[in-house]
Amino acid sequence: MAIEIIDRQTRIRIDRRSARRLVERALLDHAREGADVSIVFADDEFVRALNARYRGKDRPTDVLAFPMPGEGPAARVAGADGPEPILGDVVISTDRAAAQARRFRRTEGREILKLVSHGVLHLLGHDHVKTTYRAAMRKLENSYVREAAAGSPTVPAIGSRSRGPRPARRGRS
Repeated sequence: MAIEIIDRQTRIRIDRRSARRLVERALLDHAREGADVSIVFADDEFVRALNARYRGKDRPTDVLAFPMPGEGPAARVAGADGPEPILGDVVISTDRAAAQARRFRRTEGREILKLVSHGVLHLLGHDHVKTTYRAAMRKLENSYVREAAAGSPTVPAIGSRSRGPRPARRGRS
């Protein structure tokens, strides 16, 4: 299994070890531990160009998943006698990750792991079109993020104070 992490940006410090741990766990849980996956971290402009070219949407997005043809949930798992299959590529906009981290009051590191998880789950055949699928996918995402973040120097535990200031509460006058 090869997990390639390509960092084409300078905005966010990427915790490669946690990202790799997350991908390894997701592949193991889906009996795809022999598969190759690439994770690319890039800026909005790079992601916008890919989104325009491959999805016809000329705007940046947070994460794109490009499964290899013939791969997915129904593809056979390569045996010891065959080459390791290439599952696909995940491309993440760190500009979108930073904006979403602020919006959802998460650390940038946690948001990055959330997007890695989301993209890899798409490569593994998960989708979130229907509400029931969305809930199951979100549950898996959160599970992988929690496990990968454990011990990460850049991803504090949920509930830590480093998530940013809390908004002032509106009280009665």
